[in-house]
Amino acid sequence: MRTSFALLTALPAAVRALSLNAYDLGFYGVYPTQNFVTLGQPTPWAQISQWDPRCDKDGGLILMSPRGVNVPNPGPVILDSRGNLVWSEGKFGQAMNLQVQRYKGEDFLTFWSGTSGGPHSNGSYYMLNSSYEVAHTVNSVDIDMGGDLHEFEITDNGTALFTIYEDKEVDCSDVGHDGLCWIDDCLFQEVDIATGKLLFQWRASDHVPLSHSYKLRHKDGLTKKTAWDFFHLNSVEKDDLGNYLISSRHMRAIYYLDPKGNILWSLGGKHSDFTDLSEGKASNFKWQHHARWRGNNTMSFYDNHAKNVFHPLAEHSRGMLVQFDFENMTVKLLQTYNHPDNVLSISQGSMQVIPETGNVMIGWGNTPAYTEFTADGEVLCNTHFGASLFFMILDFGWVKSYRVFKSQWVGKPKTPPAIKIFAGQIFASWNGATEVAKWRLESAKSLKATDDDFAVVEEIKKDGFEGVFMRDSWERRFVRVAALDRAGEVLGYTDVVDSTFEEYIPISLFQVLVSLCFFLVVGFFAWTYREMLKKQSSRIFALRRQQKNTQQYELLNSRENVDDAV
Repeated sequence: MRTSFALLTALPAAVRALSLNAYDLGFYGVYPTQNFVTLGQPTPWAQISQWDPRCDKDGGLILMSPRGVNVPNPGPVILDSRGNLVWSEGKFGQAMNLQVQRYKGEDFLTFWSGTSGGPHSNGSYYMLNSSYEVAHTVNSVDIDMGGDLHEFEITDNGTALFTIYEDKEVDCSDVGHDGLCWIDDCLFQEVDIATGKLLFQWRASDHVPLSHSYKLRHKDGLTKKTAWDFFHLNSVEKDDLGNYLISSRHMRAIYYLDPKGNILWSLGGKHSDFTDLSEGKASNFKWQHHARWRGNNTMSFYDNHAKNVFHPLAEHSRGMLVQFDFENMTVKLLQTYNHPDNVLSISQGSMQVIPETGNVMIGWGNTPAYTEFTADGEVLCNTHFGASLFFMILDFGWVKSYRVFKSQWVGKPKTPPAIKIFAGQIFASWNGATEVAKWRLESAKSLKATDDDFAVVEEIKKDGFEGVFMRDSWERRFVRVAALDRAGEVLGYTDVVDSTFEEYIPISLFQVLVSLCFFLVVGFFAWTYREMLKKQSSRIFALRRQQKNTQQYELLNSRENVDDAV
């Protein structure tokens, strides 16, 4: 009853937050996409609901990994700050936790890829160089389970931290179970990237009592297939002291471990070691993610504050920055970061302090959105990549990204730019190239012409992912497009193509079905409207006929009355 009342009271606010446009009302689907002629795969179509020029100043790019039942091609994606596509790759399949990390003085794109179901996931961690080639692959060591999606963190010492989920049978008398039961035990490993050598491993069941969990067991744990996810480890970081900071969703706690894995203290949960100087607001987080040190004894993390869609709508998710006093064992809340529409994301999510500006980027996890704030909490830019109709009130995670980051990245793919001719236009793009400033169309009389044989036709500024030239009737039949940097130097050429030949762009069965459904719906409403007009016309005609008959009857009756009177 309380939840229903909250739903009714919060509904007007949710309706006000819902933009009345075709995108947000779902006319383009739950997950609106863009289709580029030169790319051949759908990519996210982001919608910016609030914009500030300060989001452009650092030149950072948005790194995300869309997935969900309505995402046809989950994989790593890079957008610019205005939502334009920079890079999309589908060959890795489902990917999560895309970010830029530094290893041995070089920047790499890193992410997890594999299979996932429930808390379990099995996969590997990939490190791509600036040419988008796999330079390193990291896997779990001396354990049957593959690496888990929740964390892959590269340390300053050239090691990798990552999480693992493993079914294990343990003594569950601590939670009122008679004898053994199955749990989803959580581990993290530290592995040397260069050698693959295991340096350290920590296991949750060895250090944290099962009774500290907020995850109700119900019938979980009776069989291996129904193992109880009692801990749910979702982030790991190593500091300069060699200690580890970890976040446990189902303990609703953040732990600090020494180099041997012993728990030095915990924040939140059933047994917090700190006095909260902010009236509980620094430690009342729930189901949180992505704990990170920020210097000066401050820590950031993402507070989901809910675990399912059935919750009081007055609650909402937030980014949090807290500060510790370790001498007095106190903690206080410094700043919170709330979505402009107070979304409540029941899982996943991230909070990043952008190094170049000190701004804060929040990825809203199960909610397909990300927001950039100033350090003091002012909303600068707010973006979503799913129709808000489907996440503003009840968010079922049909479209989501585990984390979202904003980072500097220079991409220099070795593959050439792409070119296609379609519908009387010439299209060019270069998937992943970040240094292109202009496109230059050139033409020649021969398919095998040398560079000196090409003449410049037109130059256009790069605006978005694809450059588009109108196909004209010039004398030279064969064309290519050059990608130019800001200095006007050529970065790469497309293949030379015959300008009189147009490519056939295949239409997928899905597109056919969507188009058919659209026309059927339009036809149904048109037919319904026509029938309604016909019925209304018939009623009007019948009414007018009845009125005419009534008038004739009254006139005749009046004449009879006059005759009788005479």
